[in-house]
Amino acid sequence: MDEIHTLYWEEFGAMGGPPIVILHGGPGGSIRDYYRQLIDPNHYRGILFEQRGCRRSTPVGELERNTTCHLVDDMEQLRKHLDVEKWLVLGGSWGSTLALAYAQTFPTSCAGVIVTGVTLSRSIDAWWWWEGVRFVYPEVWAAFRDFLPPDERAALRENYVRRVLDPDPSIHEPAAVAMMCYEAQTLDVWPDASFIGSTAADKDTLTMARIFAQYDSNRFFLDEGQLVENASRLRGIPGFIINGRFDMCTPPHAAYDLHRVWPDAQFKIVPVAGHRWNDPLLGNAVVSATDWFRETNWP
Repeated sequence: MDEIHTLYWEEFGAMGGPPIVILHGGPGGSIRDYYRQLIDPNHYRGILFEQRGCRRSTPVGELERNTTCHLVDDMEQLRKHLDVEKWLVLGGSWGSTLALAYAQTFPTSCAGVIVTGVTLSRSIDAWWWWEGVRFVYPEVWAAFRDFLPPDERAALRENYVRRVLDPDPSIHEPAAVAMMCYEAQTLDVWPDASFIGSTAADKDTLTMARIFAQYDSNRFFLDEGQLVENASRLRGIPGFIINGRFDMCTPPHAAYDLHRVWPDAQFKIVPVAGHRWNDPLLGNAVVSATDWFRETNWP
């Protein structure tokens, strides 16, 4: 996408069908196989890409020129490269933030937007991730806090970020694993022991932690409340705002705040659902949303 970054992308489904771009979470995540189950491959032209520094985009873990604005511009470059006039944008978790930032920057490129596990990257959203989780998962949060030495626990966020971004592997590797393991325990209604247990000091974990820490330390490269204040730019764009009732990573308050300022979008809280798209209840809600666009002969 520039002299530093090269983006990995792929397509699947009906190459002549309506295009839908699917945005992974993070910041620092990657494409998951189950994303392909969210759309009808006989109807949609699915487009997947891994954001700057993520997994198969190179250089892996690169932080220079890696901001929200860069990712938004990458999406627009990719749309033009693929000769897409307008596409449906689907984003979950951090992908919801990126989807909204993109749609507010390039509204005429969007025929529709679907967001789930909504985070608006405000101070209150960050507070929940770092501190508020303790009200639901006290033992998980306490273990996360107690990984740090006692003199660093009063500034949990700052010290985790500092450690994860430290160049010394003996410092950043254990901090990255502790941080990603903490998040993994908040994603599902029924904890997935194998998923949680797979968190290790491998390339994917370290990359996600590093990019997440960089974005978090810069308030996700957004002004406070920016995505709410600029919601008027979404006027006329049909959409869906979907959140699991029991999503403890990104609880429904942000989805509801977005609903109040984006009346063109349908709002759905999914009972007993969690955060990830492989949650059957949440996944079915996303499929229903993509089916709605298909059945209304979008675009």
